[in-house]
Amino acid sequence: MSKSKITTPLASVARITSLDQFRGYSVAAMFVVNFVQHMDVAHQTLRHNNTHFSYADSIMPSFILACGFAYRMAFAKLLAKSGLEFARAQLRRRIFVRSLALILLSAMFFSLGSKLFSWSDMSASNAAKFAAELLKANLWEVLAIIGACQIFILPLMTTTYKFRLAAVVLLSVLHTLLSWSFNYDFVYGRPNWMDAYFGGAGKRAWDGGCFGIIAWSQIMLVGTIAYDMMQRWPGSKSVRKLIVLGTLMMIMGYSISCLTRLYDVRGLSDDQVHSLTRSPVFPSFATVSNRPCSNLLAEAPFVAPPSTKERVANYWQMDKRVVSVSFVLFSSGFALALYGLFVLACDVHNWNIEVFVPLARTRWQLTSFTTGHSD
Repeated sequence: MSKSKITTPLASVARITSLDQFRGYSVAAMFVVNFVQHMDVAHQTLRHNNTHFSYADSIMPSFILACGFAYRMAFAKLLAKSGLEFARAQLRRRIFVRSLALILLSAMFFSLGSKLFSWSDMSASNAAKFAAELLKANLWEVLAIIGACQIFILPLMTTTYKFRLAAVVLLSVLHTLLSWSFNYDFVYGRPNWMDAYFGGAGKRAWDGGCFGIIAWSQIMLVGTIAYDMMQRWPGSKSVRKLIVLGTLMMIMGYSISCLTRLYDVRGLSDDQVHSLTRSPVFPSFATVSNRPCSNLLAEAPFVAPPSTKERVANYWQMDKRVVSVSFVLFSSGFALALYGLFVLACDVHNWNIEVFVPLARTRWQLTSFTTGHSD
């Protein structure tokens, strides 16, 4: 496996203004969308959904990408101090233990408590159901996702950015195949073969559930690549690279989402509709030749698609619940291009919004301890 040469000019800087501002913006946006999304007057783009990419759905990917950037930077700094192979092994163990601690911390804050049944209901079957639903869905709040992703991509942290970019592609393929096999139905609480082994039948997950770690890890890997791009092309040189790569990823994500149009039900027989319902990942291409190209383009991002009466729900729409491949690619690209604008504004032109700084540092105290470094 090819090893990357990790230098530390960015890691040695006390703070990177663009990263501080970007994650501060992400935390501020979290407060806004979580506050307004339940209001009747809130626009649909401020609400989380499972059918398309809204502004609210852009926030968590931005935060995960910022975590990946800081994770790579902290790893580079600590690795430069260790040097020897045994020290690298110690570093990996340290990160593993602290990432695991972040998962347990998230469980205590968000996943336990009210979810526990009373002593009078204590039984082996209830305990098994509680454990299955915890691992399938209830555990996976954002802090637990960050900790699990850091563990998942830990073996890739000393590889080249090209290798990690290839890993993003391979993980996309893996997530698609798992969704075809069971995971789409698994996340949505529909009958699937995995429930017979895993438990938690009928329980719906969110943010991908336990197998969503595969998808969120891709976004974190893109964050590590953003750090490498800043290393290789510091300052204004990186702005164009970040925006171009982000734009290409958004184009790829939208292009893949166009497969959702193969699930339009207008003009189909009942048997054809039933076939689409049974196969949310691999659609039929039988009707493609009879449709104009404009009729095969998905709705633009931030625009809600038609109802399920006109289109069968499927894996190819930008779905944050299952964390579909189109969602991962488009949201990663959106976050990457947006960060490029933050680099231009904050690192090149020295702009700074003071309110973002305390917001970034407050939330970051929960995540920065996983590597023992806060940039």
